[in-house]
Amino acid sequence: MALDGDLDCLKLDTSQIEDGLRHIDRQRFPLNYRKLTDELARRRAQEQATMAPTPVRAPLRFEFRGETREYFRIWIVNLALTIVTLGVYSAWAKVRRQRYFHSNTFLAGSAFGYHADPVRILIGRAIAAVLVGSYFVAVRISVVATLAAGAVIFLALPWLVVKSRMFSARVTSWRGLRFNFRPDYRRAYLIFAGGLILTILTLGLFAPRMSRERYRFIVTRTSYADTPFESDPGIGRFYQTTFGAIGLAVGVGIFVMMFMTALIKGLDFNPHSSHTAAKVVPLISLFFNYAILGPVVLGYTQSRNLNEVLNHTTLGPHAFSSALGAQRLIGLYLGNVFAIVGTLGMLTPWAEIRLMRYRLESVQLLAGQSLDDFVARAPQSVPAAAAEELASFLDLDFGF
Repeated sequence: MALDGDLDCLKLDTSQIEDGLRHIDRQRFPLNYRKLTDELARRRAQEQATMAPTPVRAPLRFEFRGETREYFRIWIVNLALTIVTLGVYSAWAKVRRQRYFHSNTFLAGSAFGYHADPVRILIGRAIAAVLVGSYFVAVRISVVATLAAGAVIFLALPWLVVKSRMFSARVTSWRGLRFNFRPDYRRAYLIFAGGLILTILTLGLFAPRMSRERYRFIVTRTSYADTPFESDPGIGRFYQTTFGAIGLAVGVGIFVMMFMTALIKGLDFNPHSSHTAAKVVPLISLFFNYAILGPVVLGYTQSRNLNEVLNHTTLGPHAFSSALGAQRLIGLYLGNVFAIVGTLGMLTPWAEIRLMRYRLESVQLLAGQSLDDFVARAPQSVPAAAAEELASFLDLDFGF
């Protein structure tokens, strides 16, 4: 130790560092003493971290306690009052429906809450209806007006997504603490507007990447109380799912085509005749294309994408586990479509309940510590509901 500060601790093993600390003159070599002390502390912390057992996360399954008969009464009253009031009651109908589903969703014995104001939703729906109606008016005016209206909607899309998620999160609670969504408009425009442009320019090749970034943006900007969610799903799964969905769509298309060919032959159908079959068969073909292709592709992509996202999502020390089955989800969607169409909509409550129960009960929270440790500041203000309602018109919930 000729010069103070020249000591290279990386060349010494732990026993040599300990021996050096016992014999070093701290007054003559203070820098070397500090180096030895810091290196010994670092190595001991590393040893303890290596020896520390991996924390065991207790699985807590989400539970849905809603019943078809109970929900049917809410649904039929909502439908009747919405019709009688020419749509005015739809805002209260939405709040009643959301409160029913939230209050029947349990985690660790506690139900979720929904706190939206129906008056604000009604105002939001009126604004959204005017904006959407303006687009259809523009379509009837001219091509230039249509393009202008479409451009406005395209530019507003990222803003709508952010405002919609802020509204949905801030009116939702669990154990008295609210969820939140932190706005990031710059990132939203990069993902939603920029991603859409890149998807078009790459003839769809960028679509899986855009889908992954959409999910990640929504999850990582969301928080419960003051604890943010984190998510980092793999990009490979999204590309695999996209190619698999394309293959399924082709297979289903071939199946429907073969089915319709057999049906036409069985009916001895002549497309130039005025027989009733000439009007019915095209409608049947269109129905089967949507009733089969949609549920198959949707069930397959949602199950795989949501599993990938949720299985790579954490909330502080807690993690999530999702086991949605593609075949099961496809079966539910197919059954729901034919049940609703076959009963002229009367089985809609049954379809909603069984789908909600399966999707929720396929997800677990892997608790890393007590769920009572969450803390929150004062709840954030709830934004106007116009963006939420316009997002509903444009179907911007991305399957959550």
